[in-house]
Amino acid sequence: MSKRFERRLISRSLVLLMMAAFAVLAISACGSSSSSSEVSTTTAASEQSSTGGESAGSGGESGGATGTASWCGPEEITLGVQDGGGLNAWSAESKEQVLMEAKNCPQITKVIEVDADFESQKAVSGMQSMIAQGANAIVVIPDSGVCAELPTMRQATQRGVAVVPWAASGCGNDGTDYVTDVDWNPEAAGETWAKWLFKQMGGKGKVLYLGGPPGNPVDVGEITGMEKIVQEFPEIEVLDNVSPKSWPVTNWDPATSKQVASTLLAKYPEVNGILMGDGQSTASVISAFQSAGRPIPPVATLEANQLGCLWHELKGTPEEFQMATISGRNWLGRYAVRKAVAAANELPEQGKSTVDLPLFENSAGGREPVCEESDPPGRYNSNFIMTEKEMNELMGEQ
Repeated sequence: MSKRFERRLISRSLVLLMMAAFAVLAISACGSSSSSSEVSTTTAASEQSSTGGESAGSGGESGGATGTASWCGPEEITLGVQDGGGLNAWSAESKEQVLMEAKNCPQITKVIEVDADFESQKAVSGMQSMIAQGANAIVVIPDSGVCAELPTMRQATQRGVAVVPWAASGCGNDGTDYVTDVDWNPEAAGETWAKWLFKQMGGKGKVLYLGGPPGNPVDVGEITGMEKIVQEFPEIEVLDNVSPKSWPVTNWDPATSKQVASTLLAKYPEVNGILMGDGQSTASVISAFQSAGRPIPPVATLEANQLGCLWHELKGTPEEFQMATISGRNWLGRYAVRKAVAAANELPEQGKSTVDLPLFENSAGGREPVCEESDPPGRYNSNFIMTEKEMNELMGEQ
């Protein structure tokens, strides 16, 4: 068992008593402020992905489980699943990846789902509700505010719940505040995007950066990484005084993104590059350029099927643009489930928790953007194109 989780060496009976006491307090505190639902693993397994297609399962590269997964363990698990947003296609696919992995463990007999809608109070009360309902393993995307979920994650951990934040910084410490933080490295992503984008811009020009909710740790990391590369390109200017503390807020919502981009285009007559950490919203930003009759500059962003199809639609026309993306990384939720369930069963952790993601698509060289015309705009193709072996290699699993 990991030394980082030794505080869980308290007897199961005492843990259950403490959880019961906490449940009474949590029920009175959480009220009805969060949107939650309870599903059995049978239901979760039968649901189709909201973005279409099949993902590779933990049982092999071609998908589907082959027997009980090694991380599953002997004890029954009630799994809590909380998404910070729940408002867009990325959130939907992220939760779907979690549920798809959960079905590979027969010992997960109950799944409790909560969407926080990017509201800090809903995030906190949602976690309290899951604990009150007996969740002994929880995976959460803590992006509803600046470290808003940390105190509740810490409380849950102290009560023996195996908590694994993923896809956004948990803001705490592995082994004390939660089991481990499963995430990409947003700072490295900012560097990767910026290096590609500035090269496409010829090392000079003005960059439009648009971000998600105020204060979220994903944009903080991406901008920090971008700023490192900006120092190497003195003729690059990031518009609108963007910093790790402030950026044009879009909430990663396509409609809001188009409105914000339209306002900024009216303000800035020259834009030579776009950097944004949400693919579907980036497609709306490109639409704003088209509506304003402005040329579409090189784009560095997160993948999205809608964006890939837009690229193919404009290829060979006067509106053709260069684009590079990073995997939507929804598949990281599968590794979060594995680590949470393994910890709840006091099994050793395997693989690393943080990964530097390379470019997934690159129209200027490497992989051409992917478009699956028969699938929804919010499909994240890396979840289906990347093999189990490729994912495991990135995560350091054998």
